[in-house]
Amino acid sequence: MLNQTEDKKPTAEEIQKEFEEFIKQKYGGTVRFVQQPSSEIELNEQNTQEQTKAIDLKFDLKPKEVKQYLDRYIIKQHEAKKALSIAVCDHYNHVRECHENPKLLETDYSKQNIIVLGSTGVGKTYMIRHIAKLIGVPFVKADATRFSETGYVGANVEDLIRDLVTQADGNLELAQYGIVYIDEADKLATPPNIIGRDISGRGVQFGLLKLMEETDVDLRSSSDPAAQVKAAIEFQQKGEIEEQVINTRHILFIMSGSFNGLSDIIEKRLNWKSIGFSMEDRKQQESIDLLNQITPQDFIDFGFEPEFIGRIPIHVTCEDLEAEDLYYILKNSEGSIIKQYEQSFQAYNVEVMFSDASLHQISVLAHQQKTGARALMTVCEKILRDYKFELPSSPIKEFSVTKEMVNDPKSELEKIMTNQEYNSRLVFQERIRRYEENFQEQHKMKIQFDQEAIETIYERFNHNEKDPQEICNEILESYQHGLSLIKQNTGKSNFTFTKSVVETPDEVLEEWIRESYNEKSKESR
Repeated sequence: MLNQTEDKKPTAEEIQKEFEEFIKQKYGGTVRFVQQPSSEIELNEQNTQEQTKAIDLKFDLKPKEVKQYLDRYIIKQHEAKKALSIAVCDHYNHVRECHENPKLLETDYSKQNIIVLGSTGVGKTYMIRHIAKLIGVPFVKADATRFSETGYVGANVEDLIRDLVTQADGNLELAQYGIVYIDEADKLATPPNIIGRDISGRGVQFGLLKLMEETDVDLRSSSDPAAQVKAAIEFQQKGEIEEQVINTRHILFIMSGSFNGLSDIIEKRLNWKSIGFSMEDRKQQESIDLLNQITPQDFIDFGFEPEFIGRIPIHVTCEDLEAEDLYYILKNSEGSIIKQYEQSFQAYNVEVMFSDASLHQISVLAHQQKTGARALMTVCEKILRDYKFELPSSPIKEFSVTKEMVNDPKSELEKIMTNQEYNSRLVFQERIRRYEENFQEQHKMKIQFDQEAIETIYERFNHNEKDPQEICNEILESYQHGLSLIKQNTGKSNFTFTKSVVETPDEVLEEWIRESYNEKSKESR
């Protein structure tokens, strides 16, 4: 009798049961596998098909427009922002042209992948993230240290491309125009004295090389058990597995790192010490930013493969930030951490005001930490931690951060918690200073109340409980026009307001105007 037993394909239930046994043996009861219902699978496939429809690419930005946008958020780095703006515009103009005319895909084009050099906290990641936001493409950031060569424990570089699809909400075409940003790329350099296989350096370089050139990446990772089970179920239900891939031709790759030691390689190549310059010339040469003199060979000597560095033609150097730069970030940047603290306290109906002197002192302390703009939050958090804890549960609804508070936060907190008059005076003085700043911004003339004048205004404030700005407006009602006349007659644009201005503003202003005309008359003789 013939054996009538035939090979049968496993059912979806059998696949799920087998996989559950595998998961249980490997991870115990800490991990569970839940099969996605077939109706949901079909719905997701339908959504994916809808999302992969052609998108309308309307990139029309110019390099100056990109840089102007970056200037709103990033201080300094003018050459870096210029180089990035040009490279990004060239890249996405080419993408747009290929999108409109697919025949251009057959022409040779060197993709302008970028490597950004600079110390920590100078704004490298911040720049790239805002560029992606401006253009409207998905953005993925990862540290190079998380990757290892395929086949070893660690993340696979192809996961970066899959992450782009996630960031694009499953829109495959939009993901193909995304930006992949890899920080700490200097950690991928292969040390010259390494023994054995370098699975996290040279191997990862070649993995990235394949992505930067052009390749198709399977969206189902071979190292993802859930993806493999889903594929098996799909095969059982349909008899085939639908391939889902994303092409990396138009994905822009940007690397960054601090590259410590690279300047020594450049200096050795330039051989400055053997040229025999005078001491004065040596100092002048040493002041040159060595990283601006970099060549591909310097990267190779640092430990990068020639093929890898050859796929990154744009080299951008960022400047270190000084204390004054950090102050500018706090004071003027649209992304200033100060705004975050104002919002945090506002959530508890507490208004915080940072004095100009406090911002300068925070910047000095942050600069001492040598971590760039990242140190600003570290310093602010240390200063304001107890304030965040205590003030939301207190009657205090406003306070001013002063230089004294920055230097001794605990002592100042005790003072404002136990002395309402002390806190009220600090807040009042800061409101006066802000009035002075607004007046200068509106009328292009600098004014300053001296301490006696401030005390006189404070007495009036306590007496009638009017807002300081309202009191100042009443005092200086005629001063905008009057000071403008004085400026025309004498060129003077800085004015100090004394107690007499507060008490008899019209009389003082009339005297100032008469004096300005007398001075103008003398000059015309």
